[in-house]
Amino acid sequence: MAIVKVNIMPKWLSLMALLLLLFLCSCNLWTFPTNKGYLLTKSPDKTSMRVVKHVMGETMVPSHPQRVAVLMPALVEPTFALGVKPIVAPKNTVSDLQQLVGKLKDVEDIDFESPNLEKLLRIKPDLILGFSSHQDIYNLLSHIAPTVLGTFDSNAPWKGFLAFTADALGKTDLAQQLMANYYARLAQLRASMNQRTVVSVVELRGDGLFLPEAASFEGEVFRDAGILRPSNQLLSFETSIRLRLGGRYAFLPISEELLHEVDGDILFLVKDWSAASPNLNSIQQHLLASPLWHKLKVVQHSKVYEVGSHWRGMGPISANLVIDDLVRYLTKPMKPTITQ
Repeated sequence: MAIVKVNIMPKWLSLMALLLLLFLCSCNLWTFPTNKGYLLTKSPDKTSMRVVKHVMGETMVPSHPQRVAVLMPALVEPTFALGVKPIVAPKNTVSDLQQLVGKLKDVEDIDFESPNLEKLLRIKPDLILGFSSHQDIYNLLSHIAPTVLGTFDSNAPWKGFLAFTADALGKTDLAQQLMANYYARLAQLRASMNQRTVVSVVELRGDGLFLPEAASFEGEVFRDAGILRPSNQLLSFETSIRLRLGGRYAFLPISEELLHEVDGDILFLVKDWSAASPNLNSIQQHLLASPLWHKLKVVQHSKVYEVGSHWRGMGPISANLVIDDLVRYLTKPMKPTITQ
């Protein structure tokens, strides 16, 4: 019997802690003002705290948070770009970010759809960044640490996520510097490229080919750069946003029979090297062997360039890498990275 007790006690203790948290919330033993923010069990140092407005009201947060838990994938890159490495974040997003910035150690995984409250209790963050989809558990999250929830900005998704994250972290000045640099680089790009060049972009994934719409990440960068895209492959920005808000991603699947729609003066082939696309090489070989592929003018003129999954990013790090590619291939004579 003693062995059984040793094995189950840690689970019971964890369960009791979680039940206690639920009990405190339901009984209001901890006063939680939904529109006045987070109330610490001890009086906070006013000089080290500030108030942040968000979709759930106002929350008192640390002026310089050190242990930030990021629950939403779209907020991971902005957090890192602003000089803060999260202590917990969705694993797949961290893996994608590591392809851009190198190895990130000591970042624990969390399910963004159903965050593990027990894990958050154990990790002890001093700030939690989430999304409006977490509002049902907002009270619970807020009793673990100050919690700030963002929402989707339909006019500029990744820029909205950066602005929200910067406000929550107290780094709005740095975010403004990042955006000023972004627009300055785009101005240089516009001044040095042929404005009449029609640029096509298609994403190659484990489940086929997709056309990024105006509301996609690369679609936003193209729009800001004033780059022309084939009219037959691009919905209006407003239509694309409506599809996205309706639950569809800002990408349209394209069959092999419709390959002619990806033609242009230049074609960027975005390759998704994530774990979700293990058979990417075989799909690419099938594409390059297709007679319809070889009928494309952009292929015949050797103007196809392969680019990485940073074109599917969600922050200023990825945006600047996309600009690097645009400068490299739109302003200088380059050999194709994919040939017939």
